[in-house]
Amino acid sequence: MKKQVGTIISIVLVIIIAVFALMNFESVAVNFGFTSVKMPLVLLILICLLIGALIIFLFSSTQNVKKNRQFKQLASESQQKQDELQDQIKQLTINLKSLETRLKNSYGKQEIGTRDQQISDLEDEIAKLTEKLSSQK
Repeated sequence: MKKQVGTIISIVLVIIIAVFALMNFESVAVNFGFTSVKMPLVLLILICLLIGALIIFLFSSTQNVKKNRQFKQLASESQQKQDELQDQIKQLTINLKSLETRLKNSYGKQEIGTRDQQISDLEDEIAKLTEKLSSQK
């Protein structure tokens, strides 16, 4: 939509400039300081318009080059940050697996300790019952 509006405005401006130039068809003397040239006013208007358009084009192209350079720099920084974050994620995943393994081993040891305690308690109870049984005989 913006391109269409820009195109329409450009066409209108070109028509206005063409009408203005055709209305001013007489010859004029142009003094450049070191020389003087006589040319039709239409040609002078069109040359000035062309020089103005070239200046605007040069300024806009330098701005585009600066923006592209900034974009590339930001993209590079973004990629570097993403790589750093990926490395951190990998390191955290490795640490998580290590901690899970340690937790499983710790849980297994606790379970073994609990069973050993149960066995010890059962052995004590067997010993008590054996004493009780031998004292009843």
